[in-house]
Amino acid sequence: MAVLGEQDRATVAQMFEQNLVNPVRLAFFTIPTSRLIVPGRETCQTCDETQGLLEELAAISSKVTLEVHNLQQEQELARQYGVDRVPTLIVLGPESGGVRFMGAPAGYEFATLIQDIQHVSQGQTGLAPATRDALQAIPDPIHIQVFVTPT
Repeated sequence: MAVLGEQDRATVAQMFEQNLVNPVRLAFFTIPTSRLIVPGRETCQTCDETQGLLEELAAISSKVTLEVHNLQQEQELARQYGVDRVPTLIVLGPESGGVRFMGAPAGYEFATLIQDIQHVSQGQTGLAPATRDALQAIPDPIHIQVFVTPT
């Protein structure tokens, strides 16, 4: 079942055509839905829908590829990426770093995901030079998290 409507898909396709420069990898960590419910075993209520959305985005442009990883079966890879919960999406480009989404990129977060894919592809953040200078002046590594809730 398609997540994106026809008009939304066309809009995203146009944005990707105009703005994607370098390839982008979407590394998605999930726990596939099982018909068997095992007490104490983690489940994911939004993984299937999120994966469907990401599959649609990857199908829009040849510059976007999707890698789906099972958190329970690929624990070493998850540790390498620093992933410990699902759904987690990491947007990776040719530059170091990347953008990480934990949870479903729904609602306003979908627009943020599309912007992040484009920025990662371009290797740019859109930050003003003064902001870049201020960030480079921070001597110690920092960990920034932004939490959002559905409205």
